[in-house]
Amino acid sequence: MEFQLDQIGDVTVAQLCDEVLSANNVADFKSRMENICKPGSKIVLDMVNVKFVDSSGIGALLSCVNSGKTVNCNLRLCNLTRQVRNLFELVRAHRFLEIFNTREEAVRSLAP
Repeated sequence: MEFQLDQIGDVTVAQLCDEVLSANNVADFKSRMENICKPGSKIVLDMVNVKFVDSSGIGALLSCVNSGKTVNCNLRLCNLTRQVRNLFELVRAHRFLEIFNTREEAVRSLAP
């Protein structure tokens, strides 16, 4: 699982480079997210390249959100494809994930 990391002010933008978030790579995804999500950090997960997410991928994202809350790490998602967004809505994961259409909107949502 590869990430491209950018810093915009005090927000870290982690763009997933892989097209799939599934059982095959969620362990690596969670491990890398643990390294990024430090106490008090602000993270935007840019999923522009992700074409497919399975139930393990959704579980990993929800796990990252829950783990982040325990250390006051704010996590936002952006740039979901229509297919991935529809899946999140179908399983109602969008109720627990803060999802934005663009990177700029997600970064702006983390402003003080």
